[in-house]
Amino acid sequence: MAASFQDTASPAAGFRRFFLAPHGRIEDRSNNFTALRIGFALLIVYGHAIMLPMGLPITGAWAIAVDGAVQYALDGFFILSGYMLTASLMRGARLSDFVAARALRIFPGLIAAVLVCWLIIGPMETSLSLPEYFSRAQTWFFPAAMIGQINPQAELPGVFETHAMAAMDAPLWTIRYELACYLGAGLMAAAGLWRRARSVLVLAGVAVLWSVIEAIAPYEGPVDDSLYAAARFGGAFMVGAAFFALRDRIALGAGPVLAFAAAALVLSSTPLAMVAGQIAMAQVCLWLGFARIPGRAGGAVREVEDISYGVYILHWPAGQILMNTFPGLPTPILFAMMAVSAILLGWLMRVGVEKPMLALKPALASRLALFAPRRT
Repeated sequence: MAASFQDTASPAAGFRRFFLAPHGRIEDRSNNFTALRIGFALLIVYGHAIMLPMGLPITGAWAIAVDGAVQYALDGFFILSGYMLTASLMRGARLSDFVAARALRIFPGLIAAVLVCWLIIGPMETSLSLPEYFSRAQTWFFPAAMIGQINPQAELPGVFETHAMAAMDAPLWTIRYELACYLGAGLMAAAGLWRRARSVLVLAGVAVLWSVIEAIAPYEGPVDDSLYAAARFGGAFMVGAAFFALRDRIALGAGPVLAFAAAALVLSSTPLAMVAGQIAMAQVCLWLGFARIPGRAGGAVREVEDISYGVYILHWPAGQILMNTFPGLPTPILFAMMAVSAILLGWLMRVGVEKPMLALKPALASRLALFAPRRT
């Protein structure tokens, strides 16, 4: 069925490719997904340039609109993650390779960011003396709270205490849900369920049902925010997984994007709003991700260094320092300074931490293979 979407020599080929394009091949790495993730990260930087001085709740029409776009960007990260990880697992990737790649992708950068906040930014920015700072139990609990995701909104004593939001690195709150998605996918793959399209679609259906139930009758009680976020991000991850499982039956292009966006708008006040928006977002992400940009510009987009993770996890502390150093910065200036700082820090993390750690993947995967043999 995928052949029905392929380009032909007819005069209408370009038109059809624009409105009904096929999915590309992830393994060819000829896509724009890295650039798209960087774009999502920078959109989040802009949203936080508004949020940091304002605090919560977000007020004002423009700020609320930007925050809505930021939420779609967060969903976009999970959609792309679900799509690409499903591509890897359904191609028969060894579980040891999967675990090694995910662990080396998340933890080295996370640990580096937490150590910088704890041992450099904290002592530099605290209003306490250094002996006081290091004598507090809160200071010593901080790395465990952040790296272990016990409290990713943790603060350090005397640090940014006069700011509207004193959290050291608030964006880290989404990492626990990313790790949960990886764990679920790995366990299902170990059971043989993530290797077949039909099983992936059944699991996606369960995730969608959970998000609908959460919309109709939300749980209220302990950890209710966490359960809502799990339903949201788990649903986005599974929408991405389902799009890969159905890649031979789902066309990409302006036509499907417009159709699903219209459906999401129609369903925006119903219990299907969340999943409809995520499906429309998946169409947008994959259409843009596989769009062929010609010439040198296209090559630069496809080959851009993946600094998205570093930008995402380092822009918040950079913004906090900027607000301490230059109080009262207008949002556009704060955003520009945060973006430049985050891009530089993201690049340093990429070349100094992420790439060296990812180079250890074959060795780590070989060790893990003793406990997670290849499944066929």
